[in-house]
Amino acid sequence: MNKELTYNCHDNRSLLKTQEPLVSIIINNYNYGSHLRQAIDGALNQTYKNVEIIVVDDGSVDNSRDVIASYGNQIIPILKENGGQASALNAGFKASKGDIICLLDSDDIFLSNKAATIVEWFQQNPDIDWAFNESFPMTSEDISQLDFESIVNKNTNLSHVEKLSLIDFRNNIISAELPTFTPSTSNLCFSRQLLEKIFPLPEIKGFSGLAICDLYLKYVAVGIGRGYSSKKNLGIFRIHSNNRYTTQEINQKRSIDAEILMMSGYCMLVNFPSFIQLSQKLFSKGWANYLRSNNHKIDYSDYIKEYLAKISLIDRVKVLFITFYYFIKLGYMDLI
Repeated sequence: MNKELTYNCHDNRSLLKTQEPLVSIIINNYNYGSHLRQAIDGALNQTYKNVEIIVVDDGSVDNSRDVIASYGNQIIPILKENGGQASALNAGFKASKGDIICLLDSDDIFLSNKAATIVEWFQQNPDIDWAFNESFPMTSEDISQLDFESIVNKNTNLSHVEKLSLIDFRNNIISAELPTFTPSTSNLCFSRQLLEKIFPLPEIKGFSGLAICDLYLKYVAVGIGRGYSSKKNLGIFRIHSNNRYTTQEINQKRSIDAEILMMSGYCMLVNFPSFIQLSQKLFSKGWANYLRSNNHKIDYSDYIKEYLAKISLIDRVKVLFITFYYFIKLGYMDLI
C-alpha cells in the first residue's frame, strides 16, 4: 500500500509545548537476557517521569522473559513469536501511547537525562518531527565499572557548547543524497505524528531478522520530516561479540547489507514512490553486495524481478548501471 501523502506534522504539536508529553520508550529484545535488565533499569531511572516503558520480546529462547516478568507493572511487556526487528517495533508502537517515541535496543542503555533532554528539544522547537543523539561506545566490562551519575553530570556541563539547528533534508532524500547524521537504533526519537505516517513497517524478516530495520525507518523519517541531530551522548552503545556489523566476516556482512538495502529499497519504492531515486540507489547497492557476497543460498530473484517490473525501462537501465558501479567498487573495498 502506498503510504505517501501530503504531510502536515504540526497539527497537535502545541500539546508538546503546553503539557508534559508522554514519552514511550520501546525496548526491542531478542535473546539478550544477559543485558536486558540494564536496558530496562536505565529506562526506569529517567529524571523525566512521564514515561512508559514497553518491552517487546521477539521470541527469545534465553532467560529474557524471566527478566521481563520480574518487573511486574513497572513496564508494559509484549511477548511474541520471532518475527524480526520490524515486527517487534510494530508491536511496540501499536501498544504505545506516547507523544514522543524513543527506541532502545536491549543491549544498549539510556542515560538518566535522555528523556528529559529529548522533551526539551521538542518543546523548544515545535517544528521538529525527529531528534537524534549519540551514545558512548563501551564494552560490557567498561559498563560494569561505569559511574553513570558522573557521566551524566559531565555531559550536562558540556551541553552549552552545542547549538542545535533545524535540519530539513527532505529535498536531499528525494535527490537520493544519503544523510550522514542518522545514528543507530537506540539514538532515534520521533514524534508520534511522524511515525503514524510510516508505521506499520513492512514485516520482512529475512535470514538476518533485520531485512527491514532502522535504516528504512530513519531514511523515510528524514525524508518526510524535519528535526535535530545532536552530538550529545545520551546513552551507552554496547560493543560485544554479537554486534553483527563489528565482528562478522566480510561475506556475511555483505549478505546482511544486501538484504537490508534491497528490502529497504523495494519497500521504499512501494510505500514512498517519490523517493524513487534513493530507492534505486539502495536497491542497486544491495544487489551488488548480494552478487559479491558468495552467499547465494538466499534467492532474491523474485524481489529483483518485481522491483524491475515496477519501474520504467530507463530506470531499469539506471539500476543495472548503478549495480555494476557498486559491484566494481566492491572489488576494491570490503564494504560500501
